[in-house]
Amino acid sequence: MEVISKILFWISIGLFIHIYFLYPLSIWIIWLFRKKNYISDPNYRPLVSVLISVFNEEKVIEKTIRTLFASDYPSDKIEVIVGSDNSSDSSNNILMALNSEFPQLKAFLFNERRGKARVLNDLVKQASGEILVFCDANTIYMKDSLKNLLCEYKDERVGGISGKLVLQEYEESINSGTKEKTYWDLETLLKEKEGELGKLIGANGGIYSIRKELFTDIPIEHPVMDDFYLSMKILEKKKDFLYKSKAVAEELTAPDIKAEFRRKIRNNSINLSTVRAIKKILLPSYGLASYGLWSHKIIRWYSPVILLLIFASNFFLINEGELYKNAFFLQIIIYLLSLVGYVLQKIKIRIVPLQVLFYFVMTNVAMLIGIIKFITGRQTAFWQSTPR
Repeated sequence: MEVISKILFWISIGLFIHIYFLYPLSIWIIWLFRKKNYISDPNYRPLVSVLISVFNEEKVIEKTIRTLFASDYPSDKIEVIVGSDNSSDSSNNILMALNSEFPQLKAFLFNERRGKARVLNDLVKQASGEILVFCDANTIYMKDSLKNLLCEYKDERVGGISGKLVLQEYEESINSGTKEKTYWDLETLLKEKEGELGKLIGANGGIYSIRKELFTDIPIEHPVMDDFYLSMKILEKKKDFLYKSKAVAEELTAPDIKAEFRRKIRNNSINLSTVRAIKKILLPSYGLASYGLWSHKIIRWYSPVILLLIFASNFFLINEGELYKNAFFLQIIIYLLSLVGYVLQKIKIRIVPLQVLFYFVMTNVAMLIGIIKFITGRQTAFWQSTPR
């Protein structure tokens, strides 16, 4: 038992260090020596189809569409195609009113709830553009975002490009203790380096693009995360996927920690479900793409299991020396401090390091529930938008 516990403990420690420290460091080192230069034409203006799937988004969809048409991209080179997935609020009425105002808008009102994947698959069939841009209903593009997003498509090696998603926090979100923006800012630094290597592991769902000729129907037999799936299919086809930090869009974070908790549960369960549709890239023959997929995504999605293995194996090693004893009590202290951070937050006392600890623990609890939902097959293919 002692030998097994030691093996589990040190392997789990190694995996934890790898996903949060060694992988980002290794990508930075690889970037230093293998950063790619792509042909870029700031005047390149292909015909673009912006696709948006909508379900009950009456609070945000009008602003999103108006912002897209107010961009500095030529009006004769852009079409916006929106599919309403049997919305029951005022979304359909808003779309019809906008449809009469903007001739470049195509609105499709589906009278049966079928899920985002089916809606997007149908919208692609209606698209005339050579480049498909995927936008969320609550994503606000900057005026020059579309122009900046497309410059590198002059390079035939490029199959897709993701823009930069900047999260804006609700005051209620800040007050509830969520640190999603802090996490996202760190994640963005990693995405930038992956993108400059041509191997972005997962696009930003609210602002990314692919060549229409490379589009692969999104699976409908089981839930998938469309942005993750489509970007990985580009890499599977041996095309590069870039990250363009000058193409900026904004979204609001979840309004509070409870909404963020639910979102993380759903995301982890569906991300894990998506892997079965892109399992080919897990093979070592895909090189850096495979390394990134394992390190940046899959192993990290199982980090709560890793943390449980560290704790459980360490428990059986408490009497095996000071190192193991101190490691065990350090874990106890960390989890207790995260609980203290939560309690202090509830009484409006904010200590940032404790908030970060609580957010980390909360995230891993949500991811663990997501793993259980994935294993038991209890995910849903129907997207439930974050409360606006």
